[in-house]
Amino acid sequence: MKRFIAGAIFATVLAGTGFAHANTVATGKALYMAHCSGCHRANGAGGVHFGKAVSANLRAPGLETTYHHSTKLLVRAILDARDEDGDRLDQPMPAWKGRLTKVQALDIIAYLKTLHS
Repeated sequence: MKRFIAGAIFATVLAGTGFAHANTVATGKALYMAHCSGCHRANGAGGVHFGKAVSANLRAPGLETTYHHSTKLLVRAILDARDEDGDRLDQPMPAWKGRLTKVQALDIIAYLKTLHS
């Protein structure tokens, strides 16, 4: 029990120092490379053609504005393949629900935000 309490305190301290965020970004990058980079390229530039559809440039300055700076809408885009209006994103964008968790989607978003800085 003492180890659990010490671990919880340590995790709280780390979260306050930014180490937790760094871990989230690193996890998000690994998830992105494993699941997203095949279509959106390793650098997030997108532009991969799938018939008439073209993968989105995830570094586009207007992307966050399109999604109203809403993490909830970005999670929906990843997990449900729905755009900012709730419409289905172009195929072949899969709905990752059931293959990725909400926490994993948030990790990917944390990594994607580093591509904008």
